[in-house]
Amino acid sequence: MLVLAGAATLASARSIVDTLGIAGYALVALVSTLPSLLAVSELGVGAAVIDAFSSGNREHMLRTITAGARTLLCAGSAIAVCGVLTAVSGAADALLASTSGPGAAPCIAVVSVLFGCSLPLSLGGSVLGGLGRYHFAVLLQGAGTLIALTVVLLGAAYDAPPAVFAASVLIGQCAAGVGSLLLAGRMLRMRLLRVVLLPLRRFPDTRIIQLAGPMAVIKVTSAVAYGADRLVLSSITNPVAVAVYSAGAQLYAPASALVAAAALPLWRVFSRHRHTSTKTPRRNLLRLTAYFSAGGLGIGVLLVTAGPTVASWMLHGRAEVGPGLMAAFSVLVLTHAVNYPVAMWLSDPAGLRFQAVLAVLMAGVNLAASVPLAHLLGPIGPVLASAGAHFLCVTVPCHRRVFARRDSTAA
Repeated sequence: MLVLAGAATLASARSIVDTLGIAGYALVALVSTLPSLLAVSELGVGAAVIDAFSSGNREHMLRTITAGARTLLCAGSAIAVCGVLTAVSGAADALLASTSGPGAAPCIAVVSVLFGCSLPLSLGGSVLGGLGRYHFAVLLQGAGTLIALTVVLLGAAYDAPPAVFAASVLIGQCAAGVGSLLLAGRMLRMRLLRVVLLPLRRFPDTRIIQLAGPMAVIKVTSAVAYGADRLVLSSITNPVAVAVYSAGAQLYAPASALVAAAALPLWRVFSRHRHTSTKTPRRNLLRLTAYFSAGGLGIGVLLVTAGPTVASWMLHGRAEVGPGLMAAFSVLVLTHAVNYPVAMWLSDPAGLRFQAVLAVLMAGVNLAASVPLAHLLGPIGPVLASAGAHFLCVTVPCHRRVFARRDSTAA
């Protein structure tokens, strides 16, 4: 399904380029990343939900879901308001720099509102993950990508404005979120969609900050670090460079999602392990790291060999995506793949706090390196900055924490 979703994403991008041109595609790609600079995904609430399910306590699960839903509804409302205010205040042109255009303000408003709606709906995937049914969440995400492609094709057929194309992905995400909540609710025999959208104080509140707080820091700082790459390019280069970067990122996204999908079930496995043992499973972690490294390397080779051709096809040959950019994205995939097993093990409160500090450091180093590298190397520069910052500031310290500690024995 991830392969099908990736193909649908590429077809969507090609259709956008065909309808709006390179500059229009750059605008849509840049605006689509803006909400992630305010907040990202489910703000770490999913971490608390998955951990709650590992306890097996149904009441604790419901309290955690309700508390998380309230948090995400408030965050989503705030993001929607910020986006609309940005659009109506005329700040869009200054924010988007060289990629700005007549349709920029409506794009920002529509994307922000839909992103705000998608936040509470994203809890469905976390609940399915907690139930050990993450494969259903992946299938529904793939279906959401097909819905997004349908919106893009309809928009192209009727010469829709850029806002329709920018909203397509979020429409698919909202649909996938609704489907996940309905399916998870059926498995739990409860009206989960109603609980999430109307999180009344029917259950006693519960604290989710121990896990959700650090996880939110990790996700927000990562989103700022990676999402700012397009803004950096937009400020110091031109729309073609933003389009080339975005085309490479369209191929990187499904590759990264594939590795993440393989890693997420480890969270539940390791959470249960910590409830039954105090030993660090170093042998298992080493084996998993080797597997993920091999998988990341294989995906990287595929990106380098096939990526330039596919990306150039996606851009109708109007801009060239070279092997250097795809090699940089391959290195980024590999650095994340190497770190995933250890990161999943460090998913207890102490481990997440440690990773949150590293994520803040990584974001600072990444942003500091992205600007000069973008000047020197163009679209390749920010990607190399991201890969280097993640490896030095996150991967190496996490591995040292797990494998250099002597207070736990290998299992």
